[in-house]
This record gives sequence, C-alpha cells and structure tokens, in this order.
Amino acid sequence: MKEFLLLFSEKNIEKILALGYKLFYCFVVFVVCLFLVQLSRKSVKRFLMKQAANNKVPVDERKANTVYSIVSSIIKYLLYFIALCTILTELGVEKSSLIAVAGAASVAVGLGAQNIIQDMLDGFFILFEDHFGVGDVVEIQGKTGTVEAITMRTTKIRDANGAVHIFPNGSIGTITNYCKEYINAIVDVGIAYEEDAEKVIELLKNEMEKIQDIEYILEVPQVLGIVALEESSVTIRIVAKCQIKQNWVVERELRQLIKSILDEHNISMPFPQRTVHIVKE
Repeated sequence: MKEFLLLFSEKNIEKILALGYKLFYCFVVFVVCLFLVQLSRKSVKRFLMKQAANNKVPVDERKANTVYSIVSSIIKYLLYFIALCTILTELGVEKSSLIAVAGAASVAVGLGAQNIIQDMLDGFFILFEDHFGVGDVVEIQGKTGTVEAITMRTTKIRDANGAVHIFPNGSIGTITNYCKEYINAIVDVGIAYEEDAEKVIELLKNEMEKIQDIEYILEVPQVLGIVALEESSVTIRIVAKCQIKQNWVVERELRQLIKSILDEHNISMPFPQRTVHIVKE
C-alpha cells in the first residue's frame, strides 16, 4: 500500500504530467502534420488548375494533374519527415543523434536503395518529358488502363475491369500511350466470298465520304481494302482518325452504320460454318 501511494508523490506526478505533455505534444504534431498534408494537396491542385485555366503556364489540365500528383507526394514525405524529427526531439532524442541517424540512412540509401532513387528519377523524367499523364490511357508491361496517379515512386493505372495495377517508375520500360493528339478507330468487316469485293470497297468509300453524324471523328474514315482472307469471309478494314479516348465510341458507331449499309445493298456478312460429312460403312 505504501509503494502504491508513492506513485502519487509530488515528484512522480510531475514526471507523469511531463510525460503526458510530451505525448500530447507529439499527438498534436501528428494531427497538424496530417492537416498540413491535406491542406497542401488542395492548395497545390487549386494553384495548378488556376494557372492552367488562365494559360499562365504552358500546361493543360492533364499535365496539371500529373504535376499535382508528384508535387503533393514530395510535400507529403517532406512534412512527414519534419514531423518525425520534431516528435523525436520532443521525446529527448538529441539533434546530433538525428544527424547521425540521417547520415546512416543516407549510407543505407546509397548502398541498398538504388531502386528507390531510380524510381524517383524516372518519376521526374515521366513528368518533364511528358511521356504520359494522369488521365491518359496507356499500356505498361502488357496492362492497359487509365492513369490514376503518378507519385515519386510509382504509377497507378486502372484497367477496363476496374483492377488497379501499380508499377514502380523504374521498372516501367516501354510505354504505349493512346492519348497523344489522336487515335485511330479500326473496324474490320467480313463479307462473303461470293460478293464482289471491289464493288463493296467502292461502296464503302462513297458512303464514308457522306459521314457527318458520328461525333469525335477528325477526318473522313479511310477504307484500306482487303486485309485478310478468312475461312468463310473476306475481311475489309476501315480506319477513322478520332479524338483521344473516343475510339471505342467511334468503332461502335461505324459498325452500326456499316451493317446498315451492307443490309441496304443486300451484301451478305457470313458467319463461321462447319460442314460435317457422315460416312456410312
């Protein structure tokens, strides 16, 4: 009982209060850090969007989103580092020790974190060389999707199924960007071997010249001609230059239009068939 009462002596109470103050201070620093991270993200995005809208900087909204993603990532890590140093100092860790730890960390980075540095450098190259940006449709390592975020270390894309793929910037390698200036909508149409392919091609060329209703098309669709001889059909290809991200819309519209044209002129579009011969013994 006496030892229990000693816990509440004036000296111990002062220690408990001092420890409580330090813990409360650390908690406040942590909360302020989170607040500043959110505030900086909103401020950076607001600034970049405003500059892009006013044409004060040579970037469009897509580029502004990319810059925002990387800059906000840098600010976030910087604020976390400052908060960590502040908390450690309040807990009694001397500045000289922090400097020593930072020195040791730099050695560790130099020896074993080359990949992290490479990822960060490649992130800056992606930004300043404009390989792709947030909102672009890209293909990376066989995965196709829309770029949702580019940070200091990683790039995140979401595919058509909703799955998210995250790539370290240093491992991206070859990039296929489907959002540079324009994209082609490609439609392959199969006609029966009995049809006159030359007449069908000429018919499609004439009809393509009349197209005015399909949105997003930049130029008159081109009928390239025969591109394949399939088992039951002759394949004719039509290509239309269109606005980025709208190729699927244009392809659907073209297919519907071409189907109507062929039906109107009684041109058959065969489907695969298989002939079975039954041999009687």
